[in-house]
Amino acid sequence: MLEMIQNCDVDSLTFNGTQYRAPWELLNARFRKGTVMVIGDAMHVMGPFLGQGGSITLEDAIVLARCLATHKRAEVALDQYIGERRMRLVQISTKTYAVGTLLETSSVVVKLLCIVLMVIFFRERLSHTRYDCGHL
Repeated sequence: MLEMIQNCDVDSLTFNGTQYRAPWELLNARFRKGTVMVIGDAMHVMGPFLGQGGSITLEDAIVLARCLATHKRAEVALDQYIGERRMRLVQISTKTYAVGTLLETSSVVVKLLCIVLMVIFFRERLSHTRYDCGHL
């Protein structure tokens, strides 16, 4: 590994910082350019609050495999994948964001707003666990 690092072309290295995406940014984000697409945690980071990271990854894999198997053109398959996943990811990311904010804030007003948001949009506490991503 040291030899690989020592022999690498330093000019070819790029460093990009991790970027937080608020749930509402997922609504109009571009996840694909040509046949290159961000997927998984690069597309949607999940907090550890609801234990959904692994299950979201499996959902992603099933939906992506199905889309790729159904279309001959990769761009069409990737667009279908993004279309199918976008609202699911917004929903889960919003729930994670609300729970995370609720756990981390000391403001009573912010806690109250998070609770109201959860009651209005996420009445059924475990609804995120009953998602059907379709057949492979």
